[in-house]
Amino acid sequence: MDETYQREPCPYRILDDCGGAFAMGSVGGALFSLAKGYRNAPPGARFGSALSAMKTRAPVLGGNFAVWGGLYSTFDCMLIGIRKKEDPWNSIASGAITGGVLMARGKSNWP
Repeated sequence: MDETYQREPCPYRILDDCGGAFAMGSVGGALFSLAKGYRNAPPGARFGSALSAMKTRAPVLGGNFAVWGGLYSTFDCMLIGIRKKEDPWNSIASGAITGGVLMARGKSNWP
């Protein structure tokens, strides 16, 4: 692994990734909700409706991203602790476990 790229130690990494994921989801959600609110509003109230949609939906999407980032980092740190090494297999397995947990939690029609 490249020694020039150092990450936070594991307990702090989870909070760091949750915050980063929340910020990324909030910004992306704000832009997407702003455009969607503007497009779906009646012609006389486009700007107000767009701002209202942005204020309502952006924090929700940011929270969803934070849950994903927190679970991913938690499973990554857990695998680092179990395997006693930091390699790409931890990230691959963390993504798979996170996807499985979120799919089990959601209402999916997957068999």
